[in-house]
Amino acid sequence: MKKQSLKKVAIFSSILIAICYASIASSHQLINSLTAPHAVDYFLITCGEAGSHHLFVQIDDLKVVDGRQFNVVVVKDKVAFSAMNPDGKTSPVLRVGGGVGGYHVYVSQSMSDEKAANYQLIFHCEDIDNMHSDTSVVTKIDQP
Repeated sequence: MKKQSLKKVAIFSSILIAICYASIASSHQLINSLTAPHAVDYFLITCGEAGSHHLFVQIDDLKVVDGRQFNVVVVKDKVAFSAMNPDGKTSPVLRVGGGVGGYHVYVSQSMSDEKAANYQLIFHCEDIDNMHSDTSVVTKIDQP
């Protein structure tokens, strides 16, 4: 009886780990930095599948608590959305509708310092049910 319980726990744990891994693997992460107050990084993220409905985006300052905040702006067609992270935390989720095609993503910071501030951009294309779809990214501008 005890062996069966342990076997069930092992199977359940394996399934849970696989689900968590699949969730993490479906996200794209880009780590970069900005120093100059006027600097802006620019990325072109493309949703390639016919079922793509929107782009999921979040910005995180990698837990550096120094008063800086990162802003992410997503532009698709004639619509723009933005989010800013609270210091040391991840921004609210942006889900920018627009279907298949290119999304212009700009990252800036609220202030500068002598050293670079690192950020993590989390993004992926999703279908109507928020399931990951084909996503690609090209860095257009990478400023210091």
